[in-house]
Amino acid sequence: MMQESQTKTKSVALTKFLVRYSKLITFFLVVIIIFSSYFFIIGPKYESVNLGGQYSLDTLTQERDQRQNYLADLKALVARYQQISQADIVRLEKTLPLKKDVASLFVQFQALAEKHQFRLLSVNIDDAIDRTAATTAAAGVQQLNVSLNLAGGSYVNLKEFLASIESNLRLFDINAVYFSPDSSSYSMNLFTYYLN
Repeated sequence: MMQESQTKTKSVALTKFLVRYSKLITFFLVVIIIFSSYFFIIGPKYESVNLGGQYSLDTLTQERDQRQNYLADLKALVARYQQISQADIVRLEKTLPLKKDVASLFVQFQALAEKHQFRLLSVNIDDAIDRTAATTAAAGVQQLNVSLNLAGGSYVNLKEFLASIESNLRLFDINAVYFSPDSSSYSMNLFTYYLN
C-alpha cells in the first residue's frame, strides 16, 4: 500500500513538472529538431551545391548534353526503323529465322541437291554444343549443326552446290567437306543459325 502511494506521488510530481516546464521543454525540442534537420538534411544538400557536387552547373550541363545526344540517337534509330519495309523484314526472317525451322532446311537442301544433279541421301540436324555456340547463345542466336550426305554429280557439280549454299539467303557456314576422287558420294558439315 505504501508503494502504491509513493508511485502515485512520483507520478503526480512528474505531471506537475511537465506542466510547469512544458513551454521550456517544447522550445528545446523544437531547437533540437531544427539543428538536426539542418545537419542531416539541409547541410549536405547545401554542400553538394556549394562545393560543385552533383548540382553544379557543369555537371548538370554535361548530363543535359548526354541526354540530348541519346535522344538524337533514338530519333535516328526510329527513323531508320520506319524506313524498313515489310519485304526487308521477310527477307531478314529468311536469313535468320525466329525458330529452328528444320522442315524448311530439308526442303532447301533437297532443292539444291536436285538443282546440281545430286541425290540427297541423308540430312542430320542437331543443336551445336560447343564454345562458340555458347557465346552466340548469350546474344540470342542459336546454332544448328547440319550433316549432309550426297550421291551422284561430279566435282564441278559439288563446287556449284557449295557456291549455292554460300550464296543462299539463309546463313550457312560450311565447316568441312569430305569426298574421295574415286567415289561419287560426298559428305559435308555446316552450321546454320536462328534466333531463339
